[in-house]
This record gives sequence, structure tokens and C-alpha cells, in this order.
Amino acid sequence: MSGCVYATAGWGIHDARWVGALQDVGRVPVVVSLGRDVADGDELRRAVTAAAGNELPVLAGPLDTVTRHLVETGVRLVGLSWGYDLHDLDRDGADLTWLGRLDGLIVDSEANRSIALNAGVDPERITSLPWGVDLGTFAFHGPWVDAFQLGVPPHAPLVLSLRGHESIYRVGDILSAFARVPRPHGLHEDVPDPYLIVGHAGSLTSALRQQASDLGIATRTRFIGSVPEHDLAPLLGRAACYVTAAEVDGTSVTLLQAMACGTPVVASATPGNLGWIVDGVTGFTFPTGDVAALAEVLGRVTADYPTGVVLRARERVAADADWQANLGRLRRAMDAA
Repeated sequence: MSGCVYATAGWGIHDARWVGALQDVGRVPVVVSLGRDVADGDELRRAVTAAAGNELPVLAGPLDTVTRHLVETGVRLVGLSWGYDLHDLDRDGADLTWLGRLDGLIVDSEANRSIALNAGVDPERITSLPWGVDLGTFAFHGPWVDAFQLGVPPHAPLVLSLRGHESIYRVGDILSAFARVPRPHGLHEDVPDPYLIVGHAGSLTSALRQQASDLGIATRTRFIGSVPEHDLAPLLGRAACYVTAAEVDGTSVTLLQAMACGTPVVASATPGNLGWIVDGVTGFTFPTGDVAALAEVLGRVTADYPTGVVLRARERVAADADWQANLGRLRRAMDAA
């Protein structure tokens, strides 16, 4: 075992995953968290340089709030792109030439890699490492959550949303589209209508609850809050489809988990999503913000399980997003730094 420094902002489930990954590849990290351990960029620089000394490589992200503070410190620095941080910087016209001074850069999607290349980063220093999936935990057609726990009829098709309740994730579009989904023609009267399961929370939760009521779908909508990681696989497995309407994304780990479970994915056509979802091949896409198009796709997917699509989706995840298989890329990036 050798050491490293892991610099981050705050602390969450993804931080725990990266720290675990570093340990798995033989690096015992010293963690420095902006907002938890240090108060500002100056303190972050002092703490990271003291921990790294002249020997230890530093893995730091998100790029905009953490990594950029450490560029001129002299440490051997590997930047870690978080989600859509590169998209935000690129969209805002920020000067990204500082990325070229990194000793390494880890990105989670081809879209992010393209932004880094356009900023002048040496392609030899870029490591593509999707968040990835534990294929043992997220098994194809594994156990399902009991419908009783969700308060829905046993055979009801479930449309599942698990993104944060913030404007960029456009969860309101999902509610509006769901309200337009017609009952399939000729469906037996004993088969219940689809239900919408809305996970997570955020600043818009109250507004989304009111929207469901205004749309007349409150009786068929369940707001279930944040879902613990160990409950995700059974919930995804029970869903007729998983839907994300986000405006921007890198590689969404929940999207990959749904693909692994055999759950059809319906996703907005962002560059990050299109890196995994080919319409009609590994899932289904719709133009971001197009509620009518989303409603049409939801109607199709909830009425007819697309066997071929989910099989190809699982194959794609197994080939390119197996978290354990991809950890070797993290080891190489840290060793190279």
C-alpha cells in the first residue's frame, strides 16, 4: 500500500466511493474536504500541500471548486471531473487552459473528454473512467421491491425518477409528461394504470407535489424521498422504466444502474446520456424539454417491455461500465502522476 491525497468539496456517497476505489488500487488516501475540514481555497492549498509533501499524488475534484485552487501548488495533481462541471465551465466561456497544467485528468464521459481536448489537455494525460456499476449488486432481473412498500397496486407499471428536485433536472417535465400518458387501448380493466415514483428531494419538492395535484395525478404519484444505496437495485428492477429529463449530465451512475438491472431507460438527449443511450438500441431518448415527446416514449415503454433493448443495454454496461474492471484505469492514472 502507498499513499495519496483526496481533495473534495463537502462529503457524500460518491466521495466514499472514490476513497474506497483508491484503497482498492493500493492507495491509502488522506482526505481534505473544502467546507468540512478547511474553510476556503487558501486553507485548502495549505492543507493539501502539507499532506502531499514531495511524494504523494493528489486526486482532486470537482474541477471548478476544488482542483483549480491546487494548480499552482507544485503537487502532483490529478483532476477529477464531477458530473457536468466541465460542461458548466465550457458553457460559461471560462478559460480552461489551466487544465493543461494538470499531471492527469479523469473524466467520466466522451463529452467531457472532448471538452478537455479542446482546452489543450494532452490526450495521454486524460483517463476515461465512467462512474460504473457493481454488476453483482445491480443484477439483471434481480429481486424486486414489494409493491406494498410503495403503496401501489401489485401489477401497476412504475415510471421511476431519481434525480434531485432542482431546475437543471427538470423533474417537472416528467410529471407533465406522465399526466399525458394515455391508458393503453384494449388493456384489461383489472390491470392498473401506471404510477409515477419520484425519489430524491430538493428546493422544488413542494412545488412538484403541488404540480402533481394540479395535473390530477397526485393519486398515482408517490414521493419517496432519498433512496438508500442498498434499496436501489430492487426499486430499479421493479420499474417499468427509469426516466431522467436533466438539462446537462456527465455519466449518470443511476442511469447505468438501471441499464444493468434490465430496466428500460428513457433519457433526455444530452451529450452525457447519448454516450450510453442510443435511441431504440440501448434505451430511448427525447429532446430535452420536449414534454410531448417524453409522454409519447413513456406511453410506449410502459405498454410494451422492450426485451431486445434491455438486453443490449446490459451488454453495453457489462462491456464498458463494470466498476471493478475499470479500477485499473484509476491505478494507472495515479501511478502516472
